[in-house]
Amino acid sequence: MYRFVSPLQEGIILKRRNRFVMDVLLGDTVVACHCPVTGRIGDLVFDGVPCLVSATDDPRRNTAFTVEAISIDADRQWIGIHQGRVNDFVEHWLRTNVISAFPSPKHVEREKVVDASRIDFKVDGTYIEVKAPLAELFVTPLPRFERRAVARPIETERLIRHLETLIATLPKTGRAVLLYVFLYDAPIFTGNPNRKHDLRIRQLIRDAIADGLEIWQVNGDVSTEGIRLTHCVETTPHFK
Repeated sequence: MYRFVSPLQEGIILKRRNRFVMDVLLGDTVVACHCPVTGRIGDLVFDGVPCLVSATDDPRRNTAFTVEAISIDADRQWIGIHQGRVNDFVEHWLRTNVISAFPSPKHVEREKVVDASRIDFKVDGTYIEVKAPLAELFVTPLPRFERRAVARPIETERLIRHLETLIATLPKTGRAVLLYVFLYDAPIFTGNPNRKHDLRIRQLIRDAIADGLEIWQVNGDVSTEGIRLTHCVETTPHFK
């Protein structure tokens, strides 16, 4: 398990003030918390959504807390939303030999520059790009949690550029991994046919599979103490 420095605190999100700040009720006090996702989170309207927050005493921070996870289903499953820490979790799992794609890695390197882009990891000569989708949440929310009537999630040109860079390493390495990370119990992710650029992304992946591209998915279980990897499965056949 990846353990947090201090246990997370449970609160209630009262509203998402803007892209960067959420107002959260902790005990009897309303505090401003950093929102680690600048885009949409499942198209949710944040009004009464339970959350877990971490505290910091960094004087450079404008907010003393960060929202790490939310819950929107009847089973009170926590959904990790701190995309900026996902690579920390992945590195821990790689170094503790729990990611099946790399059973016993010897050399784990982060933020490797390839052409004009950075690829998240290079493990024993294999490049790994990590993605943690949150624009769509694959759980059934309780009726009281509203969703905004907005367009379907839009794939960014940045993701496509990173995917193209990852694929470009194949002639030299013979293997590359696109790793989808869900910090909750998500079903097998196969893309979204209603998403802009989805056809282009799927075609890029399909063409590259023959050259050694693999797609893997890991799910994690979030608690107040830390994050435990629960599932790791290769999903390449779902993209062919």
